[in-house]
Amino acid sequence: MSDITVSPLEIFCLGSSIAFAGLFYYLRGQKQKEVDELLKIPRFKVGEHLKQVLKTGSGGMLCYAVVEGKVQAIGEPLQSVNFVSCLGVLQKIIKKEQKKTWNPLTRTWVFGEYTVNEVVNSVPFKLVPSAGDNNVSVHVINPLSAAGLYLEPVRELTHKAKEGFLYYLNQYISKEKPIGILEVEEMLQVGSTVTGIGELISSDNVIKLQPPSNGKDYLLIASDFKSFLSNQETVVNMWKIFTAVCGLFGASIFAVIVYRIYHQTKRPEK
Repeated sequence: MSDITVSPLEIFCLGSSIAFAGLFYYLRGQKQKEVDELLKIPRFKVGEHLKQVLKTGSGGMLCYAVVEGKVQAIGEPLQSVNFVSCLGVLQKIIKKEQKKTWNPLTRTWVFGEYTVNEVVNSVPFKLVPSAGDNNVSVHVINPLSAAGLYLEPVRELTHKAKEGFLYYLNQYISKEKPIGILEVEEMLQVGSTVTGIGELISSDNVIKLQPPSNGKDYLLIASDFKSFLSNQETVVNMWKIFTAVCGLFGASIFAVIVYRIYHQTKRPEK
């Protein structure tokens, strides 16, 4: 009987595919749990219904709830430094240095971005109904402590580095090739739809959204809840696909190994 051999490459590919399939399956399960938990949270739009629920059925507080509404500044809103007509309640101005660094191992230039300066401005704001009675609103407390809030880019501008003798001399000595300075302005604009997930409390006829006292995540998402949930479900499906691809790849390798071993054991000795 001939020797039955399995190459190290086959073992490596089979083990890697099984490991990655297990990892992706675990990540899919974790994300699915997050989606299931989101579906269990009470959901409201800013309006009279939310006001009545807090007043009559929950003792003036909801420990964890979803609320959706339009952004409105309390007082004077922030003004964009680039566009006079652009108003917001949160503003982030970032300066990043862009450069390439020489990698002697791969003998290539590697691109990198490094934050030079970051300024965050904010004013108090509330969520109001998309339409209807604007007498009902939800004041957002400590928005900068919330996770998940991605501000909309207002303008991105790159100031390119000036080339010359000193530029190339510095590049030769430091092995760094400056590209320029990127300036980015991001804002949460007035009128944007925001979904807040946290603790809702009614005090002195003012409804507040604040970090949960039970330790759960405090989230502000710059979209409606339906879109946010759809994005989370897309991530779940992505992990499903990765799991299936790795599983099929591993199964194919295993089938090839078994097929070859079977034929080697059936081959008559010479």
